[in-house]
Amino acid sequence: MNALERLQGKIEELKNSYEGIKQESRDLKGQLEEKENAYAEQQSTIDLLRYELEEKDHEIEEIITKVEALLA
Repeated sequence: MNALERLQGKIEELKNSYEGIKQESRDLKGQLEEKENAYAEQQSTIDLLRYELEEKDHEIEEIITKVEALLA
C-alpha cells in the first residue's frame, strides 16, 4: 500500500466518522426537542394547576368570610 492509498483510506475513515457524528448530532437534537416539548407540556400543566389552586384558595376565603358573617 503506497502513501496515496493510505491517505485515501484515512480520508474515507474521516468521512465515515464525520457522517456518524452528523447522524449522532441529528439524533441528539431530536431527543433534545422531545425533552423540550415534554418540559413545555409539564410547565403548562404546572401553570394550570397553580391557577386552579389560587382559584380554590380564593373560593375557600370567600366561604370562610361567609361562615364568619353567619356566626357573627
